[in-house]
Amino acid sequence: MEKLITIGAASLALALVYTPATAQTLRVRLDLGADYIRAQSDSLDAALGFAERYSAGATLRFMLEDSEGPWRYEVHSQLEFDIGDNVAFDAALAGMFPPAPPPSFFDLTTNIIDDGNAALTNTIDRLSLTYTADDFVVRAGRQALTWGTGLVFRPGDIVAPFPPNATDTSFKPGVDMLYGQYLFENGGDMEAVFVPRRAVAGGEFDWDSSTLALRSTMLLGDLDGAIMIARDRGDTLLDVSLSGPLGGAAWNAEVGQWFLEDGSFPTNFLANISSSGTIAGLNVTYFAEYFHNGFGVASGTPLDVLPASLRSRLTTGQLFNTGRDFVALGGQVSLTPDLTLSPGVIANLNDASIFTSLQAQYSLSDETD
Repeated sequence: MEKLITIGAASLALALVYTPATAQTLRVRLDLGADYIRAQSDSLDAALGFAERYSAGATLRFMLEDSEGPWRYEVHSQLEFDIGDNVAFDAALAGMFPPAPPPSFFDLTTNIIDDGNAALTNTIDRLSLTYTADDFVVRAGRQALTWGTGLVFRPGDIVAPFPPNATDTSFKPGVDMLYGQYLFENGGDMEAVFVPRRAVAGGEFDWDSSTLALRSTMLLGDLDGAIMIARDRGDTLLDVSLSGPLGGAAWNAEVGQWFLEDGSFPTNFLANISSSGTIAGLNVTYFAEYFHNGFGVASGTPLDVLPASLRSRLTTGQLFNTGRDFVALGGQVSLTPDLTLSPGVIANLNDASIFTSLQAQYSLSDETD
């Protein structure tokens, strides 16, 4: 697997209240970054001619929000520019799999430049209207949703999850959906989501490409529990999770049982533990996570014979690796109030390959990191 070194990254979030007479707020965030990626000689990257990659990019996000009584709207427009080897690598990798189905019902992305070495796109990433009452919330439009208890791997997050090696998780990609939440007096809640999709770009609504899910959280003494049942892209998922304290640490466990249309029953399960404290006078947080991928295959399995269920989830971005068993270790160390280091390691237990990363974040001011 890859070893990633982030050469440099900067983020700028600037809040501008341009209409003082209302709650309307425009914020602008600029992210600048460059990276160098080196992969092992026997990796897929090397086989495609990208054993080493150099790239740079910039993202400019405009965020407009307003509220009036129980109503609130949110609009985000994101302009993204990438230049370097990553553009060609992503194109080469995409060519190895069937065309990905549209992630959202509406296509709100405009490709401005795409010449093989550089890409410039603009996406409407948030476009939603929310109604909030004392005990329920209803939101319609393009929005982000995060479910599950994973810290690195997110098998219970079936709608546009982050990949395990994501270093920037500030904004999850928005997806067109209808979302509702009802709050119970005992502290639990019930959530429902419907994500309509098309099977192919420009096609009609397709039920077997869409997602309908119901998830409930509840208090079980000192434990937090959650249960989800979903109809996702033609398959059914029953996902159960538990969380609780362990001394000064916190633990999560999650089991996802799939019932596929082909008659198979793969099972995902995940467990993690996290804690915080001080080491040599420094504030630290740390975690360990184990993930079993029930869709995974044995190491060395050729890509052209992968099971259809695994290929489908790689294409839709629900899974990111063909392996079965993984361990992730990571944490944060606050060297100063302004400087934080975040080391991380992901290990594939089946072939002993590893992915390592080291992220440093320095706060220059209240608006700049």
